[in-house]
Amino acid sequence: MFLPPIKSLCILALSLPLAIAALTSNAMGEDAREMAAKTLVSPAFPIWLARAKGWTADTQSIASMTERAITGLSPMLPRDCDVARMKRDLCGIKPFTIPSSSMSPNIEESELVAAQILEYSPISRGDIIVHKAQFYDAGETIAITRVVGLPGETVEMRDGHVRINGATLANVATGQTVTSDSFSGNIYTETTPEGRRYSILMSSDPSSGVIRDFGPVTLPEDSYFVLGDNRDNSMDSRYPQYFNGDGFVKRANIIGVSVSVLASRNPERIGKQLR
Repeated sequence: MFLPPIKSLCILALSLPLAIAALTSNAMGEDAREMAAKTLVSPAFPIWLARAKGWTADTQSIASMTERAITGLSPMLPRDCDVARMKRDLCGIKPFTIPSSSMSPNIEESELVAAQILEYSPISRGDIIVHKAQFYDAGETIAITRVVGLPGETVEMRDGHVRINGATLANVATGQTVTSDSFSGNIYTETTPEGRRYSILMSSDPSSGVIRDFGPVTLPEDSYFVLGDNRDNSMDSRYPQYFNGDGFVKRANIIGVSVSVLASRNPERIGKQLR
């Protein structure tokens, strides 16, 4: 009969408590974040739902949707987020209402999303950012777009396909379509060089003003190239004369990174994670 060496048994005996402790710590962290999410979501959800134009008098439905919002948000909270910190600084979370359909099919008009304020969250390619913006030389407003190009990179677009430093982002048709009163199109899966995937919407018959060929442009060291996911119905970095003066989003103007959908007219979309 084989007997493992005494040394191996000792190492195993020592490692088991450490592994159990790590699992326990992770579980406690998850529970703490869930309680923190409840602290934020539960009292505010009816108001958020009304803002998202999804109000209902059905208390059972509201309870179910509230739980969905908590479940979607809690794993996206910082690891050190607990009830005490939520009461102190909301764990860096701030809700925003989406003003248009420019981020469809991932975020719909009037939905409420949770954003992690920038000081608590780094920016990565593919992030959906909330930022200050100026359209058509009007006053400053809040916009939401997806980061496609990073500082110092060269970005261009050919026939709707994005190129970063000469490499084309994969763009594959899903066979799915979206139709609404204001727009329609086909859904594609775009993949970043880092392997991050997300859906974009492109019209089969874009209007004459839509830009699908752009650049190349090289980004300044403090600026990001952004696009809406609803590519043919978005004012973004392709239109520098109408968007922020130069088409870019400066880091100083980024407020936060979107992490989940808090409220929506469509209950199935509540709790959708965005990062």
